[in-house]
Amino acid sequence: MKITIPIPEKISLNKIYSGIHFRARMQHKEQYQYAVMSARPKAYTGTFPVHIHYHFKTTGNQLDIDNYGYMAKLCADALVQLEVLPDDDQKYIAAVTTTAQKVKKGGDNEVVVTIKPADILGE
Repeated sequence: MKITIPIPEKISLNKIYSGIHFRARMQHKEQYQYAVMSARPKAYTGTFPVHIHYHFKTTGNQLDIDNYGYMAKLCADALVQLEVLPDDDQKYIAAVTTTAQKVKKGGDNEVVVTIKPADILGE
């Protein structure tokens, strides 16, 4: 299952470490929930647990790969909130991987989320 989600705001995990306000984090959550909703994902009907792969495509300065983690978490929470996944605990999600690529100026910032059964991690 693949879902392409527009990225409402490129946010580094470093921003959270610097101590952003709770209200800003709640705004991020709402922005990502709306972005995931706009992709109109259907509920995942495969077997659990799954492997979720996030492939971020962004313009401008690129983040260190581990700094995409906050945006991945916002996406995962939205997938649960919108009932695409039942929960984001280890019973349902066994593995998460992240890749990123720079796109040309004027391109779309987006993340392609791939959800597949965890037993095919080697693919």
